[in-house]
This record gives sequence, structure tokens and C-alpha cells, in this order.
Amino acid sequence: MTTPRLISLTWMLALAGMAGLAAQNLSGRITCDGHGVADVAVSDGNIVVLTDAHGYYTMTSDKANGYVFYTLPGGYEPVLADGFNPQFWAPLTSTDVTVHETHDFTLQRVDNDRHIVIFGADTHLARRNSDRAFFKKGFLASLNDEVARADGTPIYSVLLGDLTWDVFWYQNEYDLTDFMDDMQHYNYPMALWAVIGNHDHDPSIPAGNDTDERASQRWREIVCPTYYSFNLGKVHYVVLDDIVYLNDANPGDSNPEGVAGSRNYQGRITAEQMTWLAKDLALVSPHTPVVVCLHIPAWGISSSFGFYSRLDNTSALASMLNKFDNVHIMSGHTHGNYVARPSYYSHITEHNIATVSGNLWNSGAASGHHINQDGSPAGYLRWTVDGTAPQWTYQSIHAGDSQMRLYDMNTVRNYYQTNSAIRAILKDYPSRVDYAQLDSNVVMFNVFCYDPKWRVSVCEGNTMLACQRTYTEDPFHTLAYDIARYSAVGYYTSYYATTANTHMFKAQATTSREPITVRVIDTFGNIYLKSIKRPHTYSLSMEKREKDLMAGDVNSDSEINIADINLIIDIMLGNGSMPCPPVLADCNGDDEISIGDINTIIKLIYNR
Repeated sequence: MTTPRLISLTWMLALAGMAGLAAQNLSGRITCDGHGVADVAVSDGNIVVLTDAHGYYTMTSDKANGYVFYTLPGGYEPVLADGFNPQFWAPLTSTDVTVHETHDFTLQRVDNDRHIVIFGADTHLARRNSDRAFFKKGFLASLNDEVARADGTPIYSVLLGDLTWDVFWYQNEYDLTDFMDDMQHYNYPMALWAVIGNHDHDPSIPAGNDTDERASQRWREIVCPTYYSFNLGKVHYVVLDDIVYLNDANPGDSNPEGVAGSRNYQGRITAEQMTWLAKDLALVSPHTPVVVCLHIPAWGISSSFGFYSRLDNTSALASMLNKFDNVHIMSGHTHGNYVARPSYYSHITEHNIATVSGNLWNSGAASGHHINQDGSPAGYLRWTVDGTAPQWTYQSIHAGDSQMRLYDMNTVRNYYQTNSAIRAILKDYPSRVDYAQLDSNVVMFNVFCYDPKWRVSVCEGNTMLACQRTYTEDPFHTLAYDIARYSAVGYYTSYYATTANTHMFKAQATTSREPITVRVIDTFGNIYLKSIKRPHTYSLSMEKREKDLMAGDVNSDSEINIADINLIIDIMLGNGSMPCPPVLADCNGDDEISIGDINTIIKLIYNR
């Protein structure tokens, strides 16, 4: 559908005496280097208009949302306040619809067809457990490393909600203003596009007909609109608010300071947003990749690895996205990782991303290890786009590019059988997984950001093993939080305890001594290899004894050279028994050992 070009503001002013003009109460100009930028979408959260050939816009707004914002066009960046805060919106100066006001915006031109976005979730800063110090030394340091790693490629970030923690707004005097002040003080190193989470609502607003609107008012005043869109290069990004805050009363219960109710909510995208979203997406080509950013995920994943709707109107959202070839949804909220690919929406992939805070900073305080409740290390998703082709990987804040953790379950089983703290925990919390009952010689591994399109293989010594995905707990988080906390004070908080996850894998080995090697091949053909010697310790230092291997380093001497080619030739000629794990010899990941693997090694040697 072609949108008629708007009449320029200059021409409109010349027609000021014409009927109806007085109703237009919001206008402005969008420029870059002093020149107007045409066809930029501008909205008050309801109406969507386009700038004219000279960059002017005008609209008749009901001023209900209290702001105006523009959709950043590809090839530009917004002005950043304080080095990180995108100035793509402006608060209105009056709620009086008869008062005309003008808001201008300035863009900066940049080639961002190739760009990087860091998607992080659930920072939960609250001035507790040394969270701000951990945030600065961990996530902020990682962002600075990402800027250096980008080497001039435009890089941005999206935080997927729960920047703060509502219950501590008043108890610890840390709210959204403090968060934004901290980002300025810490020199947050890139643009920060923010998504509102359930914990970013004002808990002092009691339940009523307008609780959600009033409870999100401080977000709209301090951070940004609760829903908006922007383009980076050839990708369209949409931010939505899928929290309907209720804050129902707790009959008979006393609330913490500053909290008026139970801080409960519904997962739903409001009708107002859906109406705006239809207008926003009408301006986007079906062939443009669309990335929708939410706090609560659109889909959940069950213990049998099926997907189900988590929002009241997930299907309505998915239907609105049906016209697009390539849709990705980024979400947080669950404090764990999973990838949803619902078969009935084959063009949509949802990435539910674990937290940058680990177990909301609790495991870090308990043991010094920032681990999510699903066993994923505290981290974020690095999203790299080249034109219309995105790639992504989960990046650990403290463990680098590691994509998995391996367990010799013989040592885990022995610990569960003999350790007094875990036996007490299992007595007090009988629903927990008891690995004391496990069979001998089982090996397990956690593939943190497992995607159903990934391929997973495991070898015992030089023999391939069958493995299966299993819904269970990650034992490392049990060490890092549950046992550490229980040993210190005699209890732990179930809200922070280890949860079962959908990215654990299990294999039955035949011995207790042969080493284990695991290979993971991701969506883009990247190969990750890790091995352990057995018996492998079960302790907080266990990851230090894991060994990362390189595809192509067939003889595991930490070099890729002609010796690796010779070893593959010997294997192909049948000279003796298999001298290495098959997943190492099959270094191109095509599940056979052939000349293709030799060609892969040659490329690796010459591309170093």
C-alpha cells in the first residue's frame, strides 16, 4: 500500500486559515546534516505518519501517551544522550490537545547494513548482593570487549526488560532513575534500546482500572516509550510491552515498603499496541527481516520439548507477522535459555535469553559463580547481521565462547550419595532431582543455547555413543547456589533454586575411565568441541579441567597442520584402529571422514 506523501509544513503554514488546520497539534522536522529526511515514520503511539520530502511531519494527536517518537530509518543512527541513550522520542509539553507543540529530531548517517546487536536480559539491579559492582565488572566489561571486537562495525544493544527490581525501588531506593544514572556513570559504551519488564513497573500503584498505565508512567518519563520500532541497516526491530500490570491486593498480608499489592500481571499485548503495530508493519516489506523484542516470551517450552503460548494473544501476534519471510522474537523473563521454533509458524524463531545477572546475582554472592538457574552461565546473545542474513551465538560473560559444560555423572552421583548438605536439601525439598539414584557410567552435558536445528554428538574414547536430550537439572547450579547457600545459612530460597531445563543431554558410557568428547554444530555450521578426562571432578572448579578442542586439530596437539592431514589419510586407508574420536576426524561436520575433511584442514592452515 502506498502512503500519500505529506504536505510540507511550510505549505501547511501558508494554508493556516483553512478549516481543520487548528486541529493539528503536533509537528516537527527530522534532519541529518541540516537536510530533511523523507519518509521517516513518526508516531504518538497511535497515529503513524511519514515525513515529507523536506523532513517535516504533522499530526493531530490525542496526547494520551505523552510522547512522540520516530522510527529510525536504516542507514542512520540517533543522537545519543550521555553516550548511550537514543534520542528517538520526546515527551510532550502539554496534555491539552488544543495546544500545538513542535518536536524536532536529528539523525546521523552511518552504513549499518552490517551491524551487531547485543541482546541482554534481566539485569535486576537493585542495590543488593553487590549487584552493581558485579554488573560493572561483568556485563559492562564484556560490552567494552564487544566494542573492541566489533572493530568499527556499528554495534548496539537491547535490554529485554527487568532493568530494575520493583520491590526494591523503595526498600533500597533504587529505581529507573538510578539505573539510568548508573549507565551514565559507568560509561555504558553503546546505544541502549530498552524493553519494559514486569519488575520495571511502579509497585506503589494500587490495583484499579488504570493500574498498568499509571504503573508504567515512570518508565515512559524516565526511559522511553513502552513500544516503538527502529531500523538498523536492512532489519526492522520492534519493541513491545507484553506486561499488563495488575498489582492485586494481598488480603491479610502486609506488603513491603512502597508496595501496594502482589505485583502480579498478565502476559498480553494490549489492543492499543496491536493497532499501532499493524500500522508500523504496513510500512515494512515482507522480505525485510523483522525482530520483535519482548520481555515475557511468546512461547514456552514443555518438559517434552513441545511449545505452548505464554501470552494471552500469542496467536494474534504471530498472525500479524505472517506476511514476513523471516521473523525472530527476542525475549527474557524466564532466567534461562531456549529456542522455540513452533511448527505451525515455520517463519518464526524465538530466542529466549538467559540473564546477564546469573541467578539474579544470588549465585555470585553465594559462591562467586554467576550461573542461571538452568545452568547457563550469565551471558547474552550476540546477533550479527550482514545485509538481511543474521547469525547469532550465546556469549558467556565469564566463560568466553564456551557453549557447553560436561559432567562425569559417576562423581556427581557419589557427591549426591555422600554430601550432607545435598542430602539435607533433598529431604527438605523432595521434588528436586536426586542424582544419587543414577546408573553407573552415565555422562551428561548442558548445551546452553541449544537449538532444535543443532547437531550434537558424543564419543567415549574413540567410540561414538548414542545420546538423548533430557529434561532435568544442571548439577553445577546446584553447587553454585543451592549447596553454597544451604551450607551457609541452613536453607535456600526456592525462587532462586535450580530448575530443570530442556538443553541437557545424556549418554550411557561403557567404562568409568575413557575420556568423553562432545561436538556441537550450530545453525551456521560452526563447530564447538569439548572433552573431559575421567574421572572428572564435580566441584566449583570443574570447568577449568574441561578442554576446548579445535575442529581440524585431529591429533589434539593444539595445532592445525600437516600432521592432522596425515592422520585423516591413515584413517581413510584403514591403517589400524580409529586413533582419535571420530568427531575430531570429521572436522567439517558432514558425518563422514573423507577428502572433504582434508580440504577443510587445508583451508584452515592457509586462512590463519
